[in-house]
Amino acid sequence: PGTTQDILQMPRDGPEIRALRGSRIGKIFQEPMTSLSPLHTIGNQVSESLQIHTPMARVERKAQAEEMLSLVGFPNPKRAYDMYPFELSGGLRQRAMIAMALICRPALLIADEPTTALDVTIQAQILQLLRELQTKLNMAMLLITHDLGVVANVADEVVVMYHGEIMEAGPVEAIFRRPGHPYLKGLMAAVPHFDLKPGE
Repeated sequence: PGTTQDILQMPRDGPEIRALRGSRIGKIFQEPMTSLSPLHTIGNQVSESLQIHTPMARVERKAQAEEMLSLVGFPNPKRAYDMYPFELSGGLRQRAMIAMALICRPALLIADEPTTALDVTIQAQILQLLRELQTKLNMAMLLITHDLGVVANVADEVVVMYHGEIMEAGPVEAIFRRPGHPYLKGLMAAVPHFDLKPGE
């Protein structure tokens, strides 16, 4: 507290970076079915970060995990705590992943393609949930996506990367109004437009 440290200067597997991962930085992975363990209950997986980063009694961990499951939209968090991933729909599995990432109340949430493999309705619900949680928990969010519709609806600032290098960066409206790099122009041209006239 009170000091700054360059995260890039920390050893990759050192104690400092391990203390940040999961506690100050949360991550939502692309595919919840392969990211969640099929052998452990949802409650066990959500409370695991608390066990690692915030020592507390098992009863307290369970209560906090159930509270987080409720916060991310599980209709019956007590029941969900004892369920396994295969018993949940795709949308609820993704909500479980969000609960795991947020259980320690991180300052930064990294969401890597959080709506992959979800239908459009569930995608919209998950994105809305992330925006609400970002405000409620007062955290920054880094959203990684190739979906320009998601970017337009969720992002404030955009960084366009191509082959691992930053091509453009700025406010979302400015980037979309005046795309400079051919890669971004190509992505925008590939998005279907339903207001086109015949021949356009």
